[in-house]
Amino acid sequence: MDRSAKPIFNFVNLSHPDELKDEETQLRIRRLAMSEVGRARRKPKTKRERNEIVLEFRKPAASTPATIDRLGGGEVDPFAPYPIDLDETSRALVASIFRANSAHNRQLRGSWYPVGLSDKSAFYNVLANARLFQLKELTGTYVQKDDSLSLSIQNNAIRSMTEKMKNPKNHATDEMIGAVSSFMCHHQILGVFEGWEHHRNAVIRMVGLRGGIDEITNESLRITISWSDLINSFSQDIPSFAPLPKAWQANSRSPPGSPRPYNNISLMWKQRFPTILDWITIFDDVDQFIMLDRGFTDKQRHLAETTGCWTEPTMVRLLAIRPLTHGTEAGHVMEEVCRLGTLLFLAPIWRWIGMSPVWTFNLTRNLLSTLHTHMIEWGELKPLLLWTVYFAALETRDPRERSQFAFILAVLMGGLQIQDWDELIQVVKSVLWVEPVFASSGGGVRDEVLSILRLPTREITPVLEEIVGEDA
Repeated sequence: MDRSAKPIFNFVNLSHPDELKDEETQLRIRRLAMSEVGRARRKPKTKRERNEIVLEFRKPAASTPATIDRLGGGEVDPFAPYPIDLDETSRALVASIFRANSAHNRQLRGSWYPVGLSDKSAFYNVLANARLFQLKELTGTYVQKDDSLSLSIQNNAIRSMTEKMKNPKNHATDEMIGAVSSFMCHHQILGVFEGWEHHRNAVIRMVGLRGGIDEITNESLRITISWSDLINSFSQDIPSFAPLPKAWQANSRSPPGSPRPYNNISLMWKQRFPTILDWITIFDDVDQFIMLDRGFTDKQRHLAETTGCWTEPTMVRLLAIRPLTHGTEAGHVMEEVCRLGTLLFLAPIWRWIGMSPVWTFNLTRNLLSTLHTHMIEWGELKPLLLWTVYFAALETRDPRERSQFAFILAVLMGGLQIQDWDELIQVVKSVLWVEPVFASSGGGVRDEVLSILRLPTREITPVLEEIVGEDA
């Protein structure tokens, strides 16, 4: 057989033997080995042919620098120090994490995956979580309870952690904190939070035993603690317990000295409420991040998969402010509505850069409750209400909630003298908008809103007055 048609050698060019110690070189060798594994699966080869890798020491040309893909580009790294022996099932689950078209969450994978590799209990949960995402691919929707496989794997995690807890010296180790954090992530994927608070409180106690969050010096673990807390806090609309990791702090505010976009809504808010600035300050930063294209380029989306981008600290800031604790005057109520609206606006952006799943059912429920409870006059800031309700209508999965949001949108169109749907979208865009994320949004909502607009006015106005006040 013509062996030139059947390549069996892979060459790694090095200028010095010490380069074998370089992590990126090792990753490249691993990927080459994996390509051979892939070929072996497709076409049988001899044992020798499967394992032939040739190292050639050669000075690379300056004009053709070597490119090395990052960890996670392949399916399963055969050289990785996995905490358990992988069988075929676990290998398939690990492969699903890194597959390009996988439903698995990509957000901050560069932080939580190393934490998962650091401990047997955490790694079992990585596999259990991967199974939940695998079920999403099979069923087309996120499941809200474990199947027999994910439950069996998680039982292994529980047994491993229980055994380790017998030794008091393990109670506040990095490995134990990472393992408990992985349980928090499991609750979030299911969207069922019974038991989540127990694990959250356990992490808080263990961090306290360490002397505080600043004593967690492993950056991947530090980010994972904040991450596992944030994703659950967001789903339940409660403040996150952990302060921003250092890796997030630089992304928590817009870059100093960079130009600020002009936003008429922001100006009108500050003129009307010069002392109520918590939410509008965050709004201005989000506006600037969007203007600077932060998080929407390939580079920024890659960073979102490793250490995080501006979305995470922005979510923490929005969850921290609680306008209604300062009173129920118009300004505080409007700030609460806009706080919820901004979280709902950011939810699809979070998905866009790799976060999944993003649960917003508590946010839409809280928004409806606020609108029903407090009757206020929005006046010239009514576009903010329309913007908030638009994204609430997109996010809710409850048909009754969606009908209520659609009804409010329909009446607001009348109050703002909006003639058609395209004009409504222009009003929404005048507040905040990201074209790549929202370009095709709103089709189903539009149909429902337009059907409501065909109702007689006498059937619409009394209901709106109960929801958003007489000025609508």
